[in-house]
Amino acid sequence: MNPTDRVNEIMVITERLAALLTRENDALKNRRNSELTTLLDEKATLGRVYETRVQPLKDNPDFLKEVEPELQEKLKAMGLKIAKLMEENGRLLKVAIEANRRVIDMIAEAVRESAPSAGVYSSAGKTDMPGQQGSAKSPAFSLNQTL
Repeated sequence: MNPTDRVNEIMVITERLAALLTRENDALKNRRNSELTTLLDEKATLGRVYETRVQPLKDNPDFLKEVEPELQEKLKAMGLKIAKLMEENGRLLKVAIEANRRVIDMIAEAVRESAPSAGVYSSAGKTDMPGQQGSAKSPAFSLNQTL
């Protein structure tokens, strides 16, 4: 594949990835989580394809010398756009993950607080269980099994 065709192919992939990241960032900002799951597979696939196409350019920068300067500038602009979108995507994902973690922690705390417990024994040997006015079904006792 000649250098111009390769750059054009990278541009098409980059434009698709940019559009996908824009949609994902919008979904993250507006808390449309159901959309995120549908974008995940496509994002992973496009990300891998993008990396495999761009890596040869990173490994051999002289490759671009054979491409028209105008196309080089377009590619550079698209690269900057993708970098900006990826940075924003990372920040938004971090915020969404933290928010989800906090919700899960709040749910776990609510479950712990609502779970029945044995209560605390009073000096009369009764438990102070919520809703039972401190009455226990049986008093506490211990056995000394020393021979």
